[in-house]
Amino acid sequence: MQTPDANGNGKAGKFGDFVEENFASAYRFAFCLSLAHDRATRLVETTFHEADLLQKSDAHAAVDKTWLLEALHRKWMACHPRLATAEKSGDEISINEALISLEGIDDLECDVVLKVLHSMSPVHRLLLSLFYFEQLGYREIARIVDLPPETVLGRLARSKILLRQMLGRLGAGPRAEQKGSEVPADGLG
Repeated sequence: MQTPDANGNGKAGKFGDFVEENFASAYRFAFCLSLAHDRATRLVETTFHEADLLQKSDAHAAVDKTWLLEALHRKWMACHPRLATAEKSGDEISINEALISLEGIDDLECDVVLKVLHSMSPVHRLLLSLFYFEQLGYREIARIVDLPPETVLGRLARSKILLRQMLGRLGAGPRAEQKGSEVPADGLG
């Protein structure tokens, strides 16, 4: 028999509330990692199952949103050791290119921004997803990806620069066409 909490909900009700509150964030993060609906769904389901078992075995276990995202990341990296190695070594990018002005940023469609984000390496995609979509600070991100906060801060800055450059190149496409220049079909040229 379950002990009701102050609202009359048992432990199962509290866990159901936890799932309801965090499912969208967990799925969004898992999709960012896998870029596939079925894999993201399986990853989220198994992680919530793990959280349920942990809470049942240890009533004092701290299962929160950060724990959930950390567990998703850990599970994904266990299945993709090559990506884990790249993440630890720091997937360095070239930031010698000048920053591109994003004058037309308001004109970019959401699906275009997501397409650019999904085209980035998993390391950059992961950090940007946690920062922009989950609105986490660099210390929480560091805990999730198991890296020192200073490393995360630097990589996050480089990832933002890369995203800005990629979006700027996309934004330059229509202006270049108006001037009569050739622009590759993918708009990244």
